[in-house]
This record gives sequence, structure tokens and C-alpha cells, in this order.
Amino acid sequence: MVLVRGKKFNIRWVKKGQMVKLGRLLLRKPKYDTPVTEQEAKDETPLDASEIITRIKEDAKLSCKASAIYLLDGFWKLKFNYWWLWRWFYYIKQYSDDELKDLLMEGKKKVPLKQFLEATILLTEAKDTVMMMRTEEAERILHELTTAQRTQPQKE
Repeated sequence: MVLVRGKKFNIRWVKKGQMVKLGRLLLRKPKYDTPVTEQEAKDETPLDASEIITRIKEDAKLSCKASAIYLLDGFWKLKFNYWWLWRWFYYIKQYSDDELKDLLMEGKKKVPLKQFLEATILLTEAKDTVMMMRTEEAERILHELTTAQRTQPQKE
């Protein structure tokens, strides 16, 4: 239970759909923070004032969008209510980042990180096992082909 300007918000455990939506929101951030390599730094064109203002506005909306994702648990709630809830927070209520900080911290705690990481580790191990099996199968098939060629009688 989180209080924002006297309004109580209840945050439940984050579901997979919410994690996907939040991940897309956070990864959609364009590549304008810092160049990765020296070549990118040289190739980067300077931004004009309108682009800079647009990017600052998008960053300002980020906390309202993330808060809406944390509050809407369920596929249909996200699908139909997300678009207006974050706008309600940003344009109508005009919540600041400081006011939403507690809500975002509580939402971060509700991410089932341990289960997600365990599943990721298990799937990575399964992928390695499958790749090893494919490598061994390929080696076995190539070995069979080379031995079959040696045992076939030569035509003269």
C-alpha cells in the first residue's frame, strides 16, 4: 500500500505481461545518452533543439508510464487502461517524480526476480545441452560418412 497525495495505491506482484510492457518502455529509450565506441561518437550528428526538447519530455513521462504499468495487473487492464492512466497521472494529476518514487520503489520490490533469474539460468543450461547434443550428433554423422566412404569398394 503506497500513499501518493493522500490516495492509496495497492501494488500486487508483477505479472509477465507487466514485465514485458515495462521492459519495452525502458528499452525504447533511444540511443542518445552516450556513444558506445569512438566511431559512433564521430558519426553522431548533433541534435537540434526540437529533438532535445522532445527527448526530455519523453523522459519526464517515464515515471508516470511505469507507475501505470505497476498498478494495472492483468492483460486486459493493461490493454485498455494503460493509455489513459499514465496520461491521467501526467497531465491531469501532474504527479512529480518525487511523488511517484515510493510507488516505483514498491513496484520494483514486487518483481519476481528470483524466479525469473532461475528460469533464465535453467533455459540457458538447456540451450547449452541441446547445442552440445547437436554438435555430438553432427560429429557422429560426419564420422559415419567418412568410415562409410572408406569401406565402399573403389571402382576402377
